[in-house]
Amino acid sequence: MISWYRLSFRKVAYSILSLYLVVTCYTGFHLLTRRLQIRAQDKELLERIKSLSLSEMADDPEWNPWGEEFESEQGPRLHHAPPPLWSVERPVAKRSPLDSKDANTSSQELVVEIWGKAAIGLYLWEHILGGLLESRMNGVWSYGERTLRPITFRFRTGPGVVPSKVPRFAENVVLVLNGRSPAQVEASRPWLDLLPSLPMLRNAAVLMLGNERCDNSWLLQYMSHQGGRVKVAFLVYDSPLVDNEHFFQWPLGVATYRQFPLIDSSDLPLYQKRHYMYNFMGTVHPNSTRQDLMKALNTSSFRNKGYVKPRMEWMPQETEDTRNAFTEALAQSDLTLNPVGFNTECYRIYEALSFGSVPVIEDVMTPGYCGNGPGMNNSLRHSISRPDGSLDKRNLTAYKHYSPPLRLLKEFGAPVIYIKNWLTDLEPLLKKEAEMSDYDRSKRRANAVKWYNKFKVAMRDRFHEVLLKKFFNIQRR
Repeated sequence: MISWYRLSFRKVAYSILSLYLVVTCYTGFHLLTRRLQIRAQDKELLERIKSLSLSEMADDPEWNPWGEEFESEQGPRLHHAPPPLWSVERPVAKRSPLDSKDANTSSQELVVEIWGKAAIGLYLWEHILGGLLESRMNGVWSYGERTLRPITFRFRTGPGVVPSKVPRFAENVVLVLNGRSPAQVEASRPWLDLLPSLPMLRNAAVLMLGNERCDNSWLLQYMSHQGGRVKVAFLVYDSPLVDNEHFFQWPLGVATYRQFPLIDSSDLPLYQKRHYMYNFMGTVHPNSTRQDLMKALNTSSFRNKGYVKPRMEWMPQETEDTRNAFTEALAQSDLTLNPVGFNTECYRIYEALSFGSVPVIEDVMTPGYCGNGPGMNNSLRHSISRPDGSLDKRNLTAYKHYSPPLRLLKEFGAPVIYIKNWLTDLEPLLKKEAEMSDYDRSKRRANAVKWYNKFKVAMRDRFHEVLLKKFFNIQRR
């Protein structure tokens, strides 16, 4: 009898174990097939995305470039009330108050969305704000987050970022746009036209790569002081619209669209002797002063002291070899020659500074509308006037420092060399350079890199402080 019970118990136990194994195997098989189906669907979606144009993406109701982690943002949220006046006591240590945990900030979260639709957005995010980017869906879009107290910036960029798919309940938005050509202006307008349709929008700003002739008047209709929704704009080039109230000047920066790297200055051998006295790599446009530069170099007694590699046609993209050759030339040259193109300001200026190679800049105005407008002139006049309204001649030097071209670099005292004429000024400059000691050159390199790093911090602070004031009515003391 006992043996029969033992046998029955054993059969039941084996049956239960067998059933458990069957259920476990079935569940595992189901989960595996489900995962494979999801991967197949994701792959199919990605292939469909790549085959669609941006306009087709915008019309597809199933296309969501943000992914499920941002679905919670699609619901309405309560408005953020402006926090009390925010002030920061400058710490004794050399730490930015923006990153300081001891800063006296509001505990309320202030979120600013940055939607990048121009390559200059990468310069803002990675080089100025120091943010990191995470690529999503094989580069269809990228996302990053960076907190500079009390603002949390969220940066989104990539071909999958289209007007119909942005977080519609965003409250504070910075649009990074390209207004360099008529075609790029037309591509930027839908983003500005989108702003009134965002139901929770409270504040909007624009950071724009402007027209090289400084013809940006089309933007005025979107500005808040003209009845639009944009409270403030940051413009590249010496636009006459810049008044330090509604429009602020912004640096062109490095050519991120050509994948110019973010240079860690601590890795640079600034105190080692460099191979070249100077370098020039660029397109020689017909009937331009770049032809004068080539004539001056060909007849110079220092023509064998530099690295010169001109080309006759402009190339929008670089190969890895040409990019490496360019960065190597910057890293191994004491001077970088910068003839004007369609505008005096060029990427090469900032790229040279990042390597400690001093830019030699042609200090001339290019055709167009660039220069000081009424707003800037009034701002400057106010800054150099006595209380009674008369001009203080001792401060007239400050006025000259704001004179275009390259108004922003002059404002911050960039360690560059200005010349007016390549044919007459280059040879004396190179002769003086040849007489300089290695010690003085290395010291100058270090100063150039140090200045550029401080300049980027200053631009970060300006961007941050302008948004605090314009968006949240907060002024730092």
